[in-house]
Amino acid sequence: MYKVQKSIKSLLALFTIIMFIMGWGGWGILKQIYPEMNLNWYPYLPATFFVMGFVLIVVLEKINKDNPRRLVNIYMLMKLLKIVIALTIVLVYYFVVKENMRLFLLVFGIYYAIYLLIEFYIFYITEKKIKQSK
Repeated sequence: MYKVQKSIKSLLALFTIIMFIMGWGGWGILKQIYPEMNLNWYPYLPATFFVMGFVLIVVLEKINKDNPRRLVNIYMLMKLLKIVIALTIVLVYYFVVKENMRLFLLVFGIYYAIYLLIEFYIFYITEKKIKQSK
């Protein structure tokens, strides 16, 4: 049990560090490329992906991994929830801010792609732990 707790803490710490670097790094890059642009919307992107990743890690650690069917259902539910949240953010930005939509979509796409890589790693670690426990 201690080993599992240690791994979830290290996974959460690694995810937090990556998101912190991406958040500040992305803001710095955008500030250099587009200094005249209003970046009031920017903090919501890394915060949203951080919350989604945090919830993903905690949910995958807490669910019962003995039932493979339930595990697949949880995986699919988490994927669907992520897509719904992403579409909601894009639509809210489109209807509320309407400023630099192409740039927003580019930055959002980069965050989404990086989050997919992180999500893949989280699923890989979870599956690896399941196989080691059996």
